Amino acid sequence: MPGGFTQQHLDEIRSRVDILEIVGQVVKLKRAGENWKGLCPFHTEKTASFTVNPKRNIYHCFGCGAGGDAFSFLMRQDRVAFPEAVRALAERAGVALPDAGTRAPEVDGKLEALRRVMGLAAEFYTTSLWERGGEKARAYLEQRGVDPEVARRFGLGYAPESWNALLSSLGRQGIGGELLVQAGLILSRQNQPGFYDRFRGRLLFPIRDVQGRVVAFGGRALSGEEPKYLNSPETPLYVKGQVLYALDVAKGAMRERSRAILVEGYLDCLMAHQHGFGETVAALGTAFTTAQLGLLRRYADEVVALFDADAAGQKASTRLEEMMNDVMDLQNLGWSVARTGGFEKAGHLPIRVALLPAGHDPDSLLRAEGAGALNARLDAARPLLSFVLEKALGEEDLATPRGRANAHARVALILSKVANAEEATALAREAARRLGVDSTQLWIEAQQLQGARARGRRPEQATTGAGGGDSDTWPPPVPFERDLVALLLQVDDARVELLPLLVEEDVVHQGLRLVLAALRRTPDGAAETLMAELPGDRERGLLAALLVEERKWVDTHSHIAELKRRYHIRHRKHRVSQVTRAIIDAQASGDPALPALEAELRGLQRDLQREAEAVRELALARPGLAGPGPADPQRQAGTP
Repeated sequence: MPGGFTQQHLDEIRSRVDILEIVGQVVKLKRAGENWKGLCPFHTEKTASFTVNPKRNIYHCFGCGAGGDAFSFLMRQDRVAFPEAVRALAERAGVALPDAGTRAPEVDGKLEALRRVMGLAAEFYTTSLWERGGEKARAYLEQRGVDPEVARRFGLGYAPESWNALLSSLGRQGIGGELLVQAGLILSRQNQPGFYDRFRGRLLFPIRDVQGRVVAFGGRALSGEEPKYLNSPETPLYVKGQVLYALDVAKGAMRERSRAILVEGYLDCLMAHQHGFGETVAALGTAFTTAQLGLLRRYADEVVALFDADAAGQKASTRLEEMMNDVMDLQNLGWSVARTGGFEKAGHLPIRVALLPAGHDPDSLLRAEGAGALNARLDAARPLLSFVLEKALGEEDLATPRGRANAHARVALILSKVANAEEATALAREAARRLGVDSTQLWIEAQQLQGARARGRRPEQATTGAGGGDSDTWPPPVPFERDLVALLLQVDDARVELLPLLVEEDVVHQGLRLVLAALRRTPDGAAETLMAELPGDRERGLLAALLVEERKWVDTHSHIAELKRRYHIRHRKHRVSQVTRAIIDAQASGDPALPALEAELRGLQRDLQREAEAVRELALARPGLAGPGPADPQRQAGTP
């Protein structure tokens, strides 16, 4: 078993974890009969095709083919190796694993080693903040009004004013310099051998992933050093634009309130939480990306972005351009603009802009006027597109021909980046009314600009499409093979009757062949436990697809009898091919065995005809199925 875990360990973990709870941390699920459905976290889609079956503790996406159990979900979602996924779920389920605490960090790969290093670094920095030597950082937090309980909840830390405090501490625990460099925690000296700490004399804000594991740090200078804020570089664990600060803490409140509040800075975020706005996250000062918006979409029904009044117009315009940028390929991402001006993707996720009073950011407003003042601003938030269109019109002098022409061009450009034609037309009417122009002409210009943008990006799209995700899934199997393996997985009697007859070579489809091989190795186990026996994501996705359907086998005896006959038909057809070739060779060589071969061929053909008629009778006599499965008589009567 990979990672040295026994099947008993995996079965015990699997029985204790709730896949609905695990998947529900990143996907908004809704009940759909026995299953639960939501938007797939592994590809972009408009209609929910991601299905979770809590009875079998598996998931499957009918859009991209991803599927598996709780282990494979964690591996895909968090980009971890199988052993790390097992240990994470074991800890969650309270299952003790042998030697779980004595492994070297390199055993299970680079990512796991880096995660361990970041965790140790976070512990070191947190200890440094609250022990002797962290007085300056604690004084700064007190000055900014940060409650100690909030500071501890967010894991704030302090990097001592030393060139090698972290390096020495982790070195004593056997962590080498090269690994610390890869984690972004230390730097190589320029003119001499050795390393030194990246963060020195700074208040540190741990940046954590959705699972609450530290992947990076942001450091705030305490003595006027430049830069004021120093962030970790990109590493295998941390990619800018794919993480939101405090999402691990805020996701629960987002679900409860169906809203996400987006701020700019670490302290803005902390003070919002301290004043009861637990759904707040920060964009880490980077350009707001579709990946970040996708993270918020999992937990919230709308996003409210807070901007200070002085820079609100520019920042809102920048955000709009980021979300409507060519690189994002809005058509494929399925964005549209709602009548209210908010962006929506399947499930509707509008973005609104809340303006703060002049001279205030969220932190200062909360400390000066309290939560009520911020609530009032949130209630008055306006749709993002409406805000930017208003800004485009307001910045030009509409009383002059030149001003109207500039505003006309800017509005046309904005509308050209809206994927939904109907909604863009409605917005064009409003803008045309303000400009005193024909809305049809404005819309035509927007369409022309949209066409030019599409032509400019077409080669890149074609290149991207050529390397699409089809290679991540198996081609669809023929119905007979799919029905055969599905029956073996879901009906115990079928395993008893059919497995002794079958070998892997009887199945042409390579993915089904691997599933069958795993089933033959553990014929008495639950079908979902085969996930650990399969070599990769494609195979686990195929198994999940077969299991998540939960077919209602109305007459299993009839199905088994039919499939046994089909199996015999296949073998007789194979023997017919062999005998036919032998007859050809015998005719050419004058082999005296020719009459016997011809007699065997005639017998095989008679048997084939009888078997085919029997299969037709079984299929026609069998009642239909309540769910998907091999119930169509016309399909079943065909040659396998």
